[in-house]
Amino acid sequence: MSRRLKVLMSAYACESGRGSEPEVGWQWSLQMARFHDVTVITRANNRGNIEAAVANLPADRPRPDFVYFDGDEFMLWWKGKFKLHRVYYIWWQKNVRKLIECMCRKNGYDLLHHVTFAGFRYTTGIWNHGVKCIWGPIGGMESIYWRLLPYRYPWELLMEVGRNASNFIQSAPSAAFATRAHDSDLTIISTMETQAILAEWGLTGVLMPTIGLDPAMFPAGKTYGVAPRRPLRLLFVGQLIWLKGIDLAVEALAASGTDAVLHLIGGGPFRKGIERLARKLGLDGRVTFSPHIPREQVLRELGDHDVFLFPSLHDSGGFAVLEAMATGLPVICLDVGGPALSVVEGCGFRIPLGPRRRVIAGLTEKIRFYDADRGMLEAHGRKARAQVVGNYNWDRKGEQMNKLYQEVIERSEVILK
Repeated sequence: MSRRLKVLMSAYACESGRGSEPEVGWQWSLQMARFHDVTVITRANNRGNIEAAVANLPADRPRPDFVYFDGDEFMLWWKGKFKLHRVYYIWWQKNVRKLIECMCRKNGYDLLHHVTFAGFRYTTGIWNHGVKCIWGPIGGMESIYWRLLPYRYPWELLMEVGRNASNFIQSAPSAAFATRAHDSDLTIISTMETQAILAEWGLTGVLMPTIGLDPAMFPAGKTYGVAPRRPLRLLFVGQLIWLKGIDLAVEALAASGTDAVLHLIGGGPFRKGIERLARKLGLDGRVTFSPHIPREQVLRELGDHDVFLFPSLHDSGGFAVLEAMATGLPVICLDVGGPALSVVEGCGFRIPLGPRRRVIAGLTEKIRFYDADRGMLEAHGRKARAQVVGNYNWDRKGEQMNKLYQEVIERSEVILK
């Protein structure tokens, strides 16, 4: 029988309306407060946003309590000055562990839950307090196929080879990842690649995407009508960095032999390289750019395009993919990470990983497919919207998480008996 629990949640990133990890922390905080007495430990830096968002909640909406924790002024200066965000995150987790220990002694929590950051690589403060704990959803075991590595970009190559090596090391049953999973009463995982590693160790993890959305923000999908023939409009939204696979998309566009156009929304260091590539391939005027724009404007842009092209090489979430699908756009992505879970059959296409030329050929084929058969835009767009509204609805995800909470507590009670 479901009962109300005292829950302490760790959400380093937790802000409303920011998307990505901050939105994940905020939404899980709100959702679990529907069912339980939730206290959230988060950064003091998030306080202004959180208090403003809480003030705007409906009066009858259950609210979590928030405890704000940050480093001293020197640590914060060090983090900002040298951009050592990950180093600071590790420091924060190790120090918040002491706070959790004190709060557990004082308040007697039933359950501890870590939600952000949603990566497996780093320690958290929730383990070994004598309290049942849930880790996740977490991901990050998506490695780049060696023939897709950025051999033309030395710095990116170094980063991705290092990441692949880290994943290989962490796949060993004696690694920190395995220890953390064993120390958790439940590990929730967000990608099939991460699930596969747990299965190799004989551990069962619940597969649940990290991200979600509020269908009320997308009251209706894209409407299609009979329109004169025009170029197929492709859209990408995200950081213009190498791992997003934007160069693959541009080369596929050039190889498609269509008059399709590609609009890239977002900023990043890879923009100049993409501009040079587009000129080299004779795509002047067919690859256009917009800087980072407000979310409301992004949603309007989604409605003005036909296909969302997202060839990210590793992305455990893919929030932009969900928004595109909720708007009614079919998606072309690579068969890896979070987007591979979202884009089920009939919602678009997942391109298998492989040699670079094969991946570009796969993207090319699907651009040609939608260019030749415009009717499939509507069919796949409707299925994409139904998939997201049905399976990525935050309220439904909250209900699913509540069931997991209850199962963890019930298992412990059976063991005690």
